[in-house]
Amino acid sequence: MLQVNAIFSRKESSFDTRPCVVEKVIRLSGAEYDRFASDMLQDQDFIKDNNNLMRPGDDGQPHCLLVVGEGRRDGVLVDSCGHDYARYSAFVPNVEGLLTVEQYPALAALNQRLTDIVDHIAGQTGGRTVVDLQNLDTQFGIDLMTNGALRGVVLDMLGQKPEITDWELDKNELILYREPDSAELTAEDISDFDVTLTDMYAYGYCRDGMIPLGQNRALELFDEGHQIYRLYIRNFEKVVNDIHNIEMFTGMFGVKNPAWDKQARPASLEAFIINRERYEKGKAVGEWLTLPADANALRGLFERIGVYKPSEGAFSVTAIRVPYDCMQDYVTKYDSLDEINMLASYMKGMEDYELDKLQAILTSGVRGIGSGTAALINLLDADNFDAFNLIAAKDAGELGRYWEEDKPDEVSFEEYGKQIAEEEKGVFIDGGYIYFRHKELSPEYTGAVPDEYRIVGEALRGLRPKTPERTAPDRAPSVLEQIRAAQKAPRQPSNKAAHKKDKGGPEL
Repeated sequence: MLQVNAIFSRKESSFDTRPCVVEKVIRLSGAEYDRFASDMLQDQDFIKDNNNLMRPGDDGQPHCLLVVGEGRRDGVLVDSCGHDYARYSAFVPNVEGLLTVEQYPALAALNQRLTDIVDHIAGQTGGRTVVDLQNLDTQFGIDLMTNGALRGVVLDMLGQKPEITDWELDKNELILYREPDSAELTAEDISDFDVTLTDMYAYGYCRDGMIPLGQNRALELFDEGHQIYRLYIRNFEKVVNDIHNIEMFTGMFGVKNPAWDKQARPASLEAFIINRERYEKGKAVGEWLTLPADANALRGLFERIGVYKPSEGAFSVTAIRVPYDCMQDYVTKYDSLDEINMLASYMKGMEDYELDKLQAILTSGVRGIGSGTAALINLLDADNFDAFNLIAAKDAGELGRYWEEDKPDEVSFEEYGKQIAEEEKGVFIDGGYIYFRHKELSPEYTGAVPDEYRIVGEALRGLRPKTPERTAPDRAPSVLEQIRAAQKAPRQPSNKAAHKKDKGGPEL
């Protein structure tokens, strides 16, 4: 999405623009430009030294200076009319791009040709498309086969096209994957009705927007041009680039749901709990538990999914949903449900600014936090959490302005901000600047979950033993049973040639 700086006027019926001639470009440092742009009525030596260039031309057009700053996207046109300050001025957005195009017309022409190539490639139809790079050389006059730099630019531009989901290079062929073209395509059209979302959650994958598939349905959709993913526990996936990737994988597959509207993440932690007995028989029966929860809520879930034995071996946590991606590596299904419940209780009472700080700490990659849910509980202890400070400064210049009262006059805001960040060993991230005031975290949490957060034992003790329902012995094996059997069995040679032959392709 394009983002520019602009000056808006209220209820303007038209814009009174005038042509002008830029006699000279004045290049200032970033700090000098900021000082000039924040108070343009101050006298400036660079204006005084160039007063002779700012005058009306023979055709009546004003002749101006263009003032730009290092690292600044925008500029200012100045006509001093004989004074030493910017008596007349105009704001010019994204001026560096204009200067580059003006100085190097050949670059502008190359930019247009590359844009034409990308639009041509992206405009082709089909979920999976193969583009011959040699044909592009003939059509557009740019050899992407041997020119790696331009090829890299084209691939980066394709990656910024929302309709392109992935790509790969195979010798002289560029293979593209995109969302299916048909606007009428629904989730039902591409679903595998032998695999349910419950099966996927029980498998250990729970990202929103993914439709689970078995191997046979994955092969069918791959041949139709859909982008297929191999799904892994702990919520990550890999794109399938070849039929071989499907045939040799013993886990579950997925395809993106075309109707998914990127719903909001869960507001709290959630754990997917299954009945182990039914899971072992291939019939996944489970339900999400929103945390924090009490023993009654967990007991009710146990009863709904058919867990009757008062034993921790009767159920499993197979997947965890977290409200923020940065928590994914800390909170896992292998952690104690009581401990995750404790963390959720801590987070429930946090204000929005505290949640923002938690995300900033985890995103910054600060060392010494530790691993697992226990590490986050220890981090949220008051003595540790309060030792972190989050400042709304996106770069060194803004950090220097934040501490303006302490800044020496001879040092620029940017230089002062860099000094502070180096001394504090702080980190700039999206949303601000984070630093830790102590040398290390205090080991406040020792791993003993207080009774007020423990729910598993009490929930199990309240169960009424009952014989669970049995599945008919003559049923076909479920997808989960097939996956587990395949994971235990030795790998078989690929049947890629037979599959190609069945689909009408050449026999290898």
